[in-house]
Amino acid sequence: MAWRPTQYLKEGELDNTVPGKVTGWMQFAGMKERVTFELEGDFHRDIRGTRIHLKAEGRDDDPTAEKYMETFSPKQTGKVGDITAGLPPQDYSTYPYVEWYGDDNGRVVLELEPNQLEVTGTPLPYEQQGPISRAEQNGTMVSFLSEVAQALNTQPERPDEAGSGPASKPARRRAKRHSVPGMKLLTEEIRRLLPPLGSQDGKGGKAVAYAKFFSPDSSPWTWYVTEFDGSDLFFGLVDGMEKEFGYFSLKELESVRGPFGLPIERDVHWQPKTLEEIAPEMFTPALPARH
Repeated sequence: MAWRPTQYLKEGELDNTVPGKVTGWMQFAGMKERVTFELEGDFHRDIRGTRIHLKAEGRDDDPTAEKYMETFSPKQTGKVGDITAGLPPQDYSTYPYVEWYGDDNGRVVLELEPNQLEVTGTPLPYEQQGPISRAEQNGTMVSFLSEVAQALNTQPERPDEAGSGPASKPARRRAKRHSVPGMKLLTEEIRRLLPPLGSQDGKGGKAVAYAKFFSPDSSPWTWYVTEFDGSDLFFGLVDGMEKEFGYFSLKELESVRGPFGLPIERDVHWQPKTLEEIAPEMFTPALPARH
């Protein structure tokens, strides 16, 4: 559902010292020129009115970088999504999260570790600032998904019609790209939270789900993670054609694509909940025995 070039990011700076605008630059592996930014909107309250410096681990010798970044626009114009350092008051995320909606590439997301983002300047007093409007952000997301879905369902009849029809060239490029990359499903923060396999046996509805994965298009599938083997195997509640407990693989979730070609997403708003809170109609006194 988004470009996720975090692994190719080398360095960057975004500036929100002018209200309603975010400008700056980023350097990505696989691109010779810097990417520049002219976006409408503001950072979240934790860093609003500041500059942020990004420093990541993108490498020029990464063999996948050039291919991934080949159609990424060197000039990003559009709207700010959610940009936060994950600092109090934490309106959106507990870790650095940088999102924007570009006119050429659609939704772009960078998920960073705290040591990869440095704040310069003093944020505006958050007590005097309103949080970013979730209604407005949700509207931006809905508009974006509608455009992607429209592009995926628009097939030109002849080669010379490639630029015609209701979906623009940028929309079709975004649709094609969104059929490939997926987000980072398992962050280090979530990895540390997840208990080992078997540790919540016997808790029944009191067992806690620490992460939620879902298909963002028309697929009904949702996965609630209660345990993890530390490598690839999850256990938890799977809500698909029916609700049931079972094992599922991180690698499989990363490879799954829905009807529109969209990858599985992690619910970034998710807070740990018990199974009886998630599905009160079906939890049992104890999780089923596993062999």
